[in-house]
Amino acid sequence: MADESRFPHDDQPAVESDEHAAERLATPEQWAAMTFAPVLIDLNKFGAAWEQARGVVARTAIELLRLDDRALTSHFMAQDAPLMEAMETYRALQDEVEYLKTHMEALETASTRMLCVASRCVERRSS
Repeated sequence: MADESRFPHDDQPAVESDEHAAERLATPEQWAAMTFAPVLIDLNKFGAAWEQARGVVARTAIELLRLDDRALTSHFMAQDAPLMEAMETYRALQDEVEYLKTHMEALETASTRMLCVASRCVERRSS
């Protein structure tokens, strides 16, 4: 039977994603030469209320992750209120996941900008 392994063989190069190939092909000089314009962001949207909301969800996730399946089952089976709360918590966690997805592009852009500027600074210092 032919080898139908899902794993690349030593004689076959691994397929590289376009993103990783682009990062690998960019030289420090190319990163240093990149320019960008500022993004106008209202910092007031990221005040205490925003931090509180993110913290509540993070603390909830931490509480859930610290329990094994038996402890979590016991908690939710103890009375009706926690079971209803479980569904609300599930929805809140899923909403947070969707919300954070909207910020992933901004985080990627910010990290790329840091790479560009750091590359530029390294190139200037070595010149």
